[in-house]
Formats: sequence, C-alpha cells, structure tokens
Amino acid sequence: MIIRALAAAVLGREGMRSLLVFALMILGSNAFGQTCLRPEWGKCVSFPNGGSHRGVSIQGMPVQMEVAPGPDICVSNQEEIGSGTYARFERNKVPWPNKGWGVSVDNFCFYQK
Repeated sequence: MIIRALAAAVLGREGMRSLLVFALMILGSNAFGQTCLRPEWGKCVSFPNGGSHRGVSIQGMPVQMEVAPGPDICVSNQEEIGSGTYARFERNKVPWPNKGWGVSVDNFCFYQK
C-alpha cells in the first residue's frame, strides 16, 4: 500500500496506469517460466509435475485445462476441418483428454509446472 501511494505521488495517475499495464504484461509473459510448448505431429511433451493446456477448439471456442502429472502427451494426429488444421493428442496411447478433443495447430500451448 505504501509503494502504491509513493508511486502515485511520483508518477501521477497516468504513470500509475502505465505501471499497472507494464506489470500485467510482465505477469502474462514468459518472465516467470511459462514457456508455450507446441509439439509438432508425432512429438511429445512431458509433465512430471503437471501443467496446463490452452487453445482454440474445433468449435472455435477458447479452451483450457489442467494437466495432471504423468506420462508424456503426444500430438497423435492433425486433421483439416473446414478451413483449419486441428491437433489431437494421446497419453499412454489413449486419446487425451478425450476422443473428441481437438485444438487449432496455430495457437495451442502446453505449459509445464
């Protein structure tokens, strides 16, 4: 709270807004080890400590889910559906997280913990 008051006194209202935007950009960036992993078809990503997965579904909706610690997750297939190409995944040779799951190859990411 003291830092906020001091920053407001030194930077003014516009400076505070810029500082807040900068802080949010840093938190949303790779500054804290959140590197997007996007394996190609036939490649895998390991999750010894778990992680998360994000992307855009076949239906065009943003999706995300937590990844439990366990075996590698591999890109098992790529399909052209409409005007897009979608990745499907396997874990232990079983569709992951389910048979219907597919995300755009252009923007999906896995993040390790």
